[in-house]
Amino acid sequence: MTMLASEMLKDKIEAIGRLIEESDLTALKEWLDVHPADIAEFIRNLSTHQSLIIFRLLSKDTAVEVYEHLDVDEQSKLLESFLDERITVMVNAMSPDDRARLFDELPATVVQRLLKHMTQEEWQATSVLLGFKEDTAGRLMTPEYVALKSEMTVEEALDWIKHVGHEKETIYSLYVIDNTRHLIGVVSLRDIVLSENGLKISDKMDSQVIKVSTEDDQEMVANITRDYDLLAVPVVDKENRLVGIVTVDDIVDVIEEETTEDILRMSGVEMAERGYFKSDVIKNFNKRIVWLLFLLGLNTLTGNIIIGQKKVMESMVVLSAFIPVLIGSGGNAGSQSSTIVIRALATGEIDTKDFFRILSRELALGLGIGAVLGIAITIWAFWLQGEWDVALVVGLSLLTVITLATTLGTLLPLIVKRIGFDPAFMATPFITTAIDVTALLIYFKIARSLLNI
Repeated sequence: MTMLASEMLKDKIEAIGRLIEESDLTALKEWLDVHPADIAEFIRNLSTHQSLIIFRLLSKDTAVEVYEHLDVDEQSKLLESFLDERITVMVNAMSPDDRARLFDELPATVVQRLLKHMTQEEWQATSVLLGFKEDTAGRLMTPEYVALKSEMTVEEALDWIKHVGHEKETIYSLYVIDNTRHLIGVVSLRDIVLSENGLKISDKMDSQVIKVSTEDDQEMVANITRDYDLLAVPVVDKENRLVGIVTVDDIVDVIEEETTEDILRMSGVEMAERGYFKSDVIKNFNKRIVWLLFLLGLNTLTGNIIIGQKKVMESMVVLSAFIPVLIGSGGNAGSQSSTIVIRALATGEIDTKDFFRILSRELALGLGIGAVLGIAITIWAFWLQGEWDVALVVGLSLLTVITLATTLGTLLPLIVKRIGFDPAFMATPFITTAIDVTALLIYFKIARSLLNI
């Protein structure tokens, strides 16, 4: 997809708007002689009325490409406003997986009106996908693939690809099936084109097929596609019958969605269902307030701890000056560890079976970082207030807090992953707040022991 620079895009949209107002359709068609992705970008920034005019100027094939580049919400808005023959044709021409995602968002009344104009074949292809759970390979796949038989010759295979290929999502990866549609191999178009015409497909195919099941989670499908550098991954049912493929363009969308979800969860925010501006403010409020109320409750513990240590604070008021440093440094260290571990778990770089290896590594890092920071804060604390015993309390406390923080930041996501939940739910604000509470307990414990308060 080509992307226009923001200033250039703004100028083009203003020019298109003027041409529409002036009804200069000839000049407008010349402005629309660009990549479909760029036309989709224009439409995102134009009114619904202007978008309709643009669509009516596009050829059928270009209109379909532009429509598929739009977000589901934008597609839905157009359909609800302009349910005419052109829109019906575009929906029929969409790939089944894109159409299934669109139908998920449309009101039932609009879907029913569309069904009257859809071919039986297209509706059946879409309804099969809608029958699978959301966020699975079955929901993500398209049935538009090229299947070959093992007994075909290279020449026969090329003739078949020419016959059916223009209707398919991709022809670069070709899947070999038996008479009952069981997946038995895969071959690339490159291998076929570069082979002699008389060779059998069975001689060229790879029988070790990387595949996924219809019930597999979309994140797992994305990881497999990435790990094996695939342009498409075949999807099979429980009997190993080929039912569809997931192509790399859909995988890119999944990776973006899953990464966004993890980032938001790590900040203690649930996924916005329709994007920032399209999501409901009340729903966003409800999603955020739950976490913040929970963290507020945890934060009150820090106040209780300080009140409970009133005598210590009165005997050595200077101790209070170092509380922000301790809890701030501990929270930062814990956040670093949790972020690294959560991301490594998400990408599959580490696994819970490496539990003790990961924990020992972060513990060693925590001790090293804590020692350096502890020495630095000890010197600074002595320079600030001139007493070595107080400086030593602050230094030992920071060493202990940093070590504990890195351990907790590593341990909690691993435990959550182990029991079957998304480690991103172990959000950074929770870890930071938990460390704040433990840091104060450690600080006052060391102070009472070393200062005999």
